[in-house]
Amino acid sequence: MYQRALDEKMFKDFKEGGVLHDLLERVCKDDTLDLEFRGECAANIYYRGGSLFEIWQSGTSYTLQIHANYLAAYETPDGRKLDCRPSILAATADIPYYKEAMDFHLAKPGNRNYEREFQQLVVRENNRHGAISHASDYYIVDIEYAYNDNVLDKKTQARFDMIAVKWLSKSNERQNPSAPTLAIIEMKYGDGALGGNAGLKKHLEDFGTLVKNGELDDFCADYSNVFNQKCALGLIPGKEGARIKITQQDIELIFLIANHDPDKTGLAKIVAEIADVTMEYPYPIRFACASMMGYCLYADQMKSLEEMQEFLNKKA
Repeated sequence: MYQRALDEKMFKDFKEGGVLHDLLERVCKDDTLDLEFRGECAANIYYRGGSLFEIWQSGTSYTLQIHANYLAAYETPDGRKLDCRPSILAATADIPYYKEAMDFHLAKPGNRNYEREFQQLVVRENNRHGAISHASDYYIVDIEYAYNDNVLDKKTQARFDMIAVKWLSKSNERQNPSAPTLAIIEMKYGDGALGGNAGLKKHLEDFGTLVKNGELDDFCADYSNVFNQKCALGLIPGKEGARIKITQQDIELIFLIANHDPDKTGLAKIVAEIADVTMEYPYPIRFACASMMGYCLYADQMKSLEEMQEFLNKKA
């Protein structure tokens, strides 16, 4: 299993005085950017759901890279072509231009990924919007997690759209560092994404793979470290001193479905199929619902599998 937490060197390099600190500061000052950890010596900065920069240790320094497709047709207002592998200094200074290059690329027909953009909005609302985020019951600690149990063949066996720390916003819960639990979130944008090889049922199978291989303890310990590191680096503002420890108790599986057409019946059929195969499923299954409008996740707005079936059947 790949760990997501940073090693001590890269973590220190993001802190004040480190070679990556200016880049971190740029992310912290721009909530359209999202920094995610990619293991001991790698990270990604996302913009509009796309990878703005991959970052990885290269000897004693770091390499940054953006996909060449984003830059192919772009020049800065002063006529410069941007480097696909800029220095840390150049990347930090030119982030507005790199973002504009991505904007222009995503504006072309067929290039935009609405699901990824929606995913990043969920991260921002639950992590970085001050009092609104801290009133949420979930902090998003990772996106686009890929799991495999064999590092040698590198074959991905499971994918999770988002990993969240569930930490109820009630004051007595927030003061207890052992209170948080883990939630694994599958997000679907539109009814066309609900079925098929990457549909809702596949999400249950993916989590079953992780459970079967007996790595939940390591998984929970890793994401405890990820959350603690993100807080220490200011990526979850207002929680800089937080230190938690998560166990595999009460892990939730959450389906977050955006822009479902209530006139369509496909979701009801899929939920019924899930109910048939999860009679003895050991972990709670939840469906995220908004509080009025918005992207924050609240525990008391979650519907159980049975409640979701009842809700959908009423509309049928």
